Amino acid sequence: MALTRAAFLKLSAATALTGVLTACSTGSNTSSSSNASTSGESYTIEHAFGSTAFDTVPQKIAVVQPWKNPDILLALGMVPAGTPYVSWGENTNRSTDWFDAKLAELGGEEPVRYDETDGPNYEALAALEPDAIFSPYGDMTQEVYDKLSGIAPVVPAPVGVGAYETSWQQCVEMAGKMLQREEDATALIQEVEAKLADAVAQHPILEGASSISGYFDTAANTFGVYTSEDSRPQFFTSLGMVNAPYIAEHEGSTEGVYMTLSSEVLDQVEADVVWAWVNSAEEAESVRSNELFAQLPALKNNAVVFEADKQRGLALSAASPLSVVWVIEETTLLNELATAVENTRAAS
Repeated sequence: MALTRAAFLKLSAATALTGVLTACSTGSNTSSSSNASTSGESYTIEHAFGSTAFDTVPQKIAVVQPWKNPDILLALGMVPAGTPYVSWGENTNRSTDWFDAKLAELGGEEPVRYDETDGPNYEALAALEPDAIFSPYGDMTQEVYDKLSGIAPVVPAPVGVGAYETSWQQCVEMAGKMLQREEDATALIQEVEAKLADAVAQHPILEGASSISGYFDTAANTFGVYTSEDSRPQFFTSLGMVNAPYIAEHEGSTEGVYMTLSSEVLDQVEADVVWAWVNSAEEAESVRSNELFAQLPALKNNAVVFEADKQRGLALSAASPLSVVWVIEETTLLNELATAVENTRAAS
C-alpha cells in the first residue's frame, strides 16, 4: 500500500541462510526439509482471526503488503508467485536490493507484481489462483481477511499481535508453519541472529546503549517516536541496545507503534543515540537549527543519525531476515550508531 508521510509516521514502519536452502523456481518450494509435510495430511494454523486449515502444503503463494512478507518467503527459499510493488524505499525495479539479490542467488523468476495503492489488489490476487495468501505483517482487518479468504487460505498476523507489530521472527515462524518447515524457520532465525551478534561484536560500544527511533516534525515542532512494538526499535534491541528510559516509561500510555512527544519534554528524553528518518539533508539541517528541538540531549551531543536514504530507512522500518543482513553487511549504519554513542559518552 502506498503511504503518505502522515501514514508512514503512524504505522510502522543479503542472504540469511547459507548451506540450508537450495535454489527454487517461482512459486515452488524446492528446499529440502526434515520436517516438511510429505504425507499429505491436513494441518491448521492459529492466527489473529481464528485459524486456517490446509489440506496440503501450499506451493503457489501470493503476498499482501510488500513490507517484510515477500522477504520472509524468499529467505526460506520460496519465491512468491505474486507480490506487491514496493512504493516507499523502492529501487529502480520497484523492489529492494536485498530482495533482488536473494532472488538472483536462488535463480528464481521474477514474481508477478501488482499495485496495492488502494489496499489489497483482489482482482490481481484472484487471477493468480494461489494456494495461499501470506500476510502476517500489516494492518489487516476482519473485512479484508474475509475477502482474501474467498480467494485462498490466508495466513495473517499471529494471535495477539496488533497492526504493524509482527516482528520478522514471528513472520518467519508463521511461514514455517504454513510451509510445514518449522525447523528451517528456526534455523533461519538463528542464522540471522548470529550475524547480528557478530556485527555487534565488532561494535561493542552498542551493547547496552540506549536508543530512540523516530521523526522530527518541523511544522508541528513535535518528535514522533516508535514504541518497542515497532520494527525500528526491535532492530536496535537486536543489536544489544535498549530502549531509552523515557520511551520505556511512557509507551504504555499509547496504543500502537507510535507516540508523539511535544517539544516541551525533549530536555527529559535522554538517549545515547537517536535514529531519525528525514526526506533530505536539508530537512536534517532544519532540525539541527530548530531552537525547540535543540533541547533534545542527543542533538546537543551530536548523537542523532539522520536517515535520508529511503531504502536504508525501509530496511529498518520493515526489518526482515534479508534486510537486516543487508544493513549490517552493505551499509555503514553500525559505524554511524557507534560514533553517535561515542559522542554521547564523550559529552557526559
